[in-house]
Amino acid sequence: MLTLASLRMPKSGFIRHIITLVTGAAVAQVVPLLASPLITRLYNPHEVGIQTVYVSWMSTLAVLATARYEMAIVLPADDKRASNLMGLSLLCASALALLIGLVVLLGGHSHIATHLGAPELQAWLLLLPLSVWLAGLMQAWTNWNNRHRRYQANANGRMTQSLGMAGTQVLAGWLGAGAGGLILGQLAGQIGSLLSQAWADLKTRCGWRRDISRQRMREAAIAYIEFPKINAPHALSTAMLDSVTLVVLAMLASTSAVGYYGLMMRVLKLPAALIGQAVAQVAYRELAEARNLGKPLRPILRKMMLTLFGMAMFPFLVIQIFGEPLFTLVFGRNWAEAGRYAEAMSLFILFHFVASPLGMVPPVINRQRFAFLLSLVQAVLFLGSLWLGFRIWQDAVPTFQLVSVVMAGYFIAYFTWLYKAAR
Repeated sequence: MLTLASLRMPKSGFIRHIITLVTGAAVAQVVPLLASPLITRLYNPHEVGIQTVYVSWMSTLAVLATARYEMAIVLPADDKRASNLMGLSLLCASALALLIGLVVLLGGHSHIATHLGAPELQAWLLLLPLSVWLAGLMQAWTNWNNRHRRYQANANGRMTQSLGMAGTQVLAGWLGAGAGGLILGQLAGQIGSLLSQAWADLKTRCGWRRDISRQRMREAAIAYIEFPKINAPHALSTAMLDSVTLVVLAMLASTSAVGYYGLMMRVLKLPAALIGQAVAQVAYRELAEARNLGKPLRPILRKMMLTLFGMAMFPFLVIQIFGEPLFTLVFGRNWAEAGRYAEAMSLFILFHFVASPLGMVPPVINRQRFAFLLSLVQAVLFLGSLWLGFRIWQDAVPTFQLVSVVMAGYFIAYFTWLYKAAR
């Protein structure tokens, strides 16, 4: 069992652990950024659009993979309960993957591909159950490593994922694999990342599994029922926002526009997905410890906000001013439109970068229900401004500018609420 002494961390621990994760994240970012100019010359916007749709819906389903019980792994003081939450997460991920596999094998993949507006996805949807299963396991091990402060393992996972994905996609593109090459690269990255994250446990044959029993898993499931009841719908609504945005964009514009948007969001959200997650992992552990010890949470939250804004401000200004020429230079003339999208969405990306790791805070302070309601407000504002902008201008660039302004106002209100709620 954890003791108060084991929970104490040196004052420099927060920054030190962030540096460990950010170093791995920085290396992980360099690889896809270096590979992107090759990928955009090996694949056209339509093919990138197909992969964007696949990854978007895979990510949406992955949110439900563990029923969000993996988020609770860090919270209990008792190691046995944490082990049972880990087992419960893996069980949920396997069950959902089997369910998706049945749907796909019974012929649902052809209807799904048609309704997504991407018939070319039909054959590749057969890989969807495996992708969702791997994503669920990666999420579980991320939090398991986080609990045990194995931050280097998570950093190695990000680096391995980037190397595996970029290498496979470049090779497949050179062989003329089309959109399938991008999807296979995604899968290769997931496999590499999971092996890196779980390696320490695989070497010991997952010794923690001896603490797992049906009764203990049932008790853990009941004790943390708020995660599947509240946190899962919350996370699903956030993930669905990205997927529905792609569907709306395909309807209002074209698959190529989805490709431009997909590249732009992947490049601009990369720091949020890697560096932001590094801050989130360390802060989540510290917030949980502070709560267990009765310490104030606001200093940690304030440190998070200032750190994230400091990291994001300079890249935001660069993209705001030089987005189009940078995208043209790096990715080729065919992708200049993605650069215009980036300039228009830069303000949104700035606030999203800060807000993404802060999603760890409501579960710690038991404010998941209200946070879920706020996420629904966010979805309505985003999709509403997207629809309104296209209706007024029939042009993506001014539409995305409107979306950015509206969402900046929302995030300011969200940050204010979160800081007050952390008393």
